[in-house]
Amino acid sequence: MEESIADRPLSCGPAGWSALAHIKDLLEWARERDFPVIYTVGDSGILGGALTRSVDEREAGRSEIAEIPDEIAPLAGDAVIAKSRASAFFGTPLAALLVKEGVDSLIVTGCTTSGCVRASVVDGHSHGWPVVVAEEGVFDRAKLSHDVSLFEMNAKYGHVATAKEIMDAYAVPA
Repeated sequence: MEESIADRPLSCGPAGWSALAHIKDLLEWARERDFPVIYTVGDSGILGGALTRSVDEREAGRSEIAEIPDEIAPLAGDAVIAKSRASAFFGTPLAALLVKEGVDSLIVTGCTTSGCVRASVVDGHSHGWPVVVAEEGVFDRAKLSHDVSLFEMNAKYGHVATAKEIMDAYAVPA
């Protein structure tokens, strides 16, 4: 963790690393119920390379920053969708995949809360899916941006809940 933070100071740091355990728990729980698990990864090569224009020299490490940590890596059968913008829906087959899989609601984890998570939650809501954001399974570079984004998403576009609340709400009755 410390090495990653030192190498990539614009990353989400400790907040991102602490979210991994919660994301892992939700992934295991979802897979046990045969819920579709879908990952998105940034791809600057799509849309004509629109994202290849460097803002500054820090862009050089972009692909490493976007790697999925081993602790939560996709398994066989999980979908991995490349995206060129913040929203997982923009310019991707995500909506079609969700319809094909018969998905009736979305549970969102990942980063960054104020960027990709929020854009995806807004678009998921706009497509008509009820959206739940895993509070401790999302993270941002700054606590203020994270907190404001969670507040706004909960007020307008979905529901923010802890991983435990999500898993308890979808528990199969005994």
